[in-house]
Amino acid sequence: MKLLEEVNEKGTTVVVVTHNRELVDQFRKRVILMQNGAIVRDVKEGGYIEA
Repeated sequence: MKLLEEVNEKGTTVVVVTHNRELVDQFRKRVILMQNGAIVRDVKEGGYIEA
């Protein structure tokens, strides 16, 4: 994950799709939550939560 952080710091957008709560909470970046193909939450500096 350090590589992804370095790439992001240089200005490249990195999209990670995961259900790993620890990973999402570690980065504290933009979190978009989807359910049944629809966006139900979009937070700039979010963490993993149940919707």
